[in-house]
Amino acid sequence: MLIQLLYMGLLLVLIHVAVPLIYYIIILTYARRPWLINSINVNDGELPAVSIIIPTYNEENMILGKLDNILEQNYPLDKIQLIISDSSSDNTQVKVEEWLSRHRGVNLSYIKGPRMGKGHALNKALEAASGSIIVTTDADSLWVKDSLINAVKWLSNEQVGLVSCVKVPRGGGSTEDAYRRLYNTLRIGESKIHSTVVFHGELLAVKGDLIRSIGGFPTDIGADDSYTGVRVASMGLRAVIPENVVCMEYVPSNGYSRWRVRRAQHLLQSFMKSIKLPKPSNYKPIYYTEAYIHLMNPWLLPIGAILLLASGSLWAYALIAVGLVLLVWSPFRAWVTQQFILMYAMVRNLWTKELMWEKISK
Repeated sequence: MLIQLLYMGLLLVLIHVAVPLIYYIIILTYARRPWLINSINVNDGELPAVSIIIPTYNEENMILGKLDNILEQNYPLDKIQLIISDSSSDNTQVKVEEWLSRHRGVNLSYIKGPRMGKGHALNKALEAASGSIIVTTDADSLWVKDSLINAVKWLSNEQVGLVSCVKVPRGGGSTEDAYRRLYNTLRIGESKIHSTVVFHGELLAVKGDLIRSIGGFPTDIGADDSYTGVRVASMGLRAVIPENVVCMEYVPSNGYSRWRVRRAQHLLQSFMKSIKLPKPSNYKPIYYTEAYIHLMNPWLLPIGAILLLASGSLWAYALIAVGLVLLVWSPFRAWVTQQFILMYAMVRNLWTKELMWEKISK
């Protein structure tokens, strides 16, 4: 009986490690290959009008930097419509009005409403959006100078319906840096095959007619960005994250674990909501492998470890000791940390979706 526990534990741990490792190696080879589709070089005079939606809740400390960052983009100002969809109880609106008085040439609409979740805020702003490209962005993030125009150029390709960004963390230490490097490689490699599965609120650009045709953004889950991207990909269009669309993401120093768990909850909600959508044949391996890695694979690690300990084998104890030592290596530590975050997020989703959450300072 004990030897059976040992073998079963070893098998579960092996599957837990092998499946994502093999998948990562495969995707890494694609990430290093050239794109089989191209962004379209559009002359300044032909650039489409864009509506940039910024949903806000108590962003008085971040909103001015965000607005300045958008104006620093190398995109014609007369083709940018800014829409702030706000439910703040602080001085966000006062800050915006003061900023607007100093930037009178900016086309900015301010929509005030009750706090009902990000999806509701986005859809309310979508009603006022006039641009042929809709861009959503979080107030607590920054764009590299050419990110907006690069996203629009990708959307100029008729095969591409949605574009999101590579994320560079500001804060979070070595574990967050290692996690993001692995994460960005997967997003780019998957995009080069067909589409990725995880998209980012720091910058999400989608064709206006397309997002309206699907009824706007979802309001019943937290991952409006990821679900919208998967839905676009499920329609046969490409939903991609290119290397040249880059955003800076502020990582909270206080409440970091709570922030990670909430984000994991929202991503898992996207998988659960999108899993029944039809998928193009070359997107299915990406989507269902990622769904397995996020929803099922994390549980194999603790179950396997428990079986190894229960076996009483010295080999099992040695293997667990090696795993503990490997935690000093930041990529391995990032992976193990993410497994426990995903498991806790799955359990937490049973009683709360965290559609409206306590503000975390960054």
